[in-house]
Amino acid sequence: MKTVLRYALRLLSVLLTAAAVFGLLYAGGAVSLGQGSADAVSAATAQNISAEDMNGKWVVLLNRTLHDRAGTSNDWKRFFSFDENVPLIMEDITCKVAQFDAQGLDTARQYQARLPENQMTIREEPGVMLLSKAELGHFDVIILSEAAANAYAAQTLYDRADVLTIRL
Repeated sequence: MKTVLRYALRLLSVLLTAAAVFGLLYAGGAVSLGQGSADAVSAATAQNISAEDMNGKWVVLLNRTLHDRAGTSNDWKRFFSFDENVPLIMEDITCKVAQFDAQGLDTARQYQARLPENQMTIREEPGVMLLSKAELGHFDVIILSEAAANAYAAQTLYDRADVLTIRL
């Protein structure tokens, strides 16, 4: 009987110590109970952005060769087209936007808000350089406003087999 009582008291002392440590961490703000900010995935799903919420017209160019290898081209097409049935995409992407294309950058940020944190990185490049690299296939995703696409003659990429073009 003494052995059982000893083990019960040891267990009680471990539980009390753990509760005291947790209480100190909670009071200091190092631990929360999950009622504060959302995690990376919840933060993305909390923002309902539709095509109607975005201003103007834009073009999304997706490197089909790169994403066909990963098998995600159709999933990204659904995502960028605001399809209702977009599966969970377990792939990070780098989105390039032309410098000084404010509408393209805004559109890229709104797409980024629909994804889990850090899944889409946005990089700005000079427009001529951006399209020059795109012609060589050195891009992941490019988002341009329609005005910027016309200014940089992005139409040369629209009909290429290795580029998936989404115009909205």
